[in-house]
Amino acid sequence: MTSASQDLRRGAPGSLVRPDGAEVGISVFHDEGVYRAELEKIFAKCWLFLGHESQLRKPGDYISARMGEDEVVVTRNSAGELRAFLNSCRHRGAKVCRADQGNSRAFRCPYHGWTYDLDGNLIGVPRLKTAYLGELDRSSIKLVEVAKIDTAHGLIFASWDPAAPTLAEYLGDFMPYLDLLFGRAESGFEVIGGVHKWTIETNWKIPAENFSGDQYHLSSTHASSVEVGLRNRVTEYGHTIHVDEGHGFTREKGGAQQGTAAVTGYTEYVRKVQERIKRKNPELAEFVPVGVGTIFPNISFMDSMRFLTLRLWQPAGPHRVDVNSWCFVDSSLSDELKDAAMRQYVLSFGPSGMFEQDDGEIWTSISEATRGVVAQRHSFDYSMGLGHEMPVKERAGVALPGVMGEAFITEANQRSFYRRWRRLMMEQ
Repeated sequence: MTSASQDLRRGAPGSLVRPDGAEVGISVFHDEGVYRAELEKIFAKCWLFLGHESQLRKPGDYISARMGEDEVVVTRNSAGELRAFLNSCRHRGAKVCRADQGNSRAFRCPYHGWTYDLDGNLIGVPRLKTAYLGELDRSSIKLVEVAKIDTAHGLIFASWDPAAPTLAEYLGDFMPYLDLLFGRAESGFEVIGGVHKWTIETNWKIPAENFSGDQYHLSSTHASSVEVGLRNRVTEYGHTIHVDEGHGFTREKGGAQQGTAAVTGYTEYVRKVQERIKRKNPELAEFVPVGVGTIFPNISFMDSMRFLTLRLWQPAGPHRVDVNSWCFVDSSLSDELKDAAMRQYVLSFGPSGMFEQDDGEIWTSISEATRGVVAQRHSFDYSMGLGHEMPVKERAGVALPGVMGEAFITEANQRSFYRRWRRLMMEQ
């Protein structure tokens, strides 16, 4: 790779990514102006993941979440409806909810005591008559609410943009794969172990693109995990698929986080799930487990059949990502198998997990090695497999949407991710 192409220069963020996504200027991972534009053009407009309905079972249940750098509180109101509000009092802006999760009939600002109900209405103002002389119109003041909120398989998404497409339209051709991921459990999935949170000193796009389809790093980055039996050796067969919306995934047949050391207790469960899928649609059985993927912009998943983990890459500046991680299990599993799944998750993908430590170290080193002025004159190459993509229907012979690379290991998904990034960043 030579120095960055002449058109990959500082300036309009969209000009830093080649139209086909095969070359990305390094400054998109460091430039403060690019980062601020991302918050406005991507995180204030896209559908973003907030949590799962199993965390909000009863009226009054709430969780704290983030949309870009905007903190929100998500709750289930007295009518059982999901609502999400900017976690900021309309008086002086303090957080009205200071806990990660809980149950409450109202949210009270600790600064001046303004209180809001579960629908965001201002219901309490201290000294309303003596200080405000009864002249404050409480009915005109509400917490700032998200423009749209919806769910898919219990996953809660929201958007600040009133003009955003529906969630179904946003997920688009990726929906059949989400159906395979979360729709296979007859009793549904549930979150166990709470939400794990940690920070990595890197740009949010680095882990998001990795999960979208980077099979290339497995043999080197995760070699030690193979040696201790946490995963099988990397194969050269599987599926790497993306759709036009920038969402993508990759599944490695016989690989992924399915090492023999962690399998035994789940053999019968996995067999039943696979048989159920084969009865409904035999040609789809090969696509389960779904593997590792990213729903644009910043929610990723890893499917081991024993557990699912969702990973949210929260932007916190050009050089920092706050990670939220959930462990999902089939609700029908016994308590013993749920506990075993949780242990496997913690060992592999928890904050101190082997895979997580491998990746976090690499991603941090990328930011450290490319922060300098000279480094940012150059670009990253994403040309692997360029021009060799083909519709899934033609290459795999199954009635599924999307595009596959000719080879299993390809950078087609990363190119799709950056093409979507570029389109959004160039919108007026």
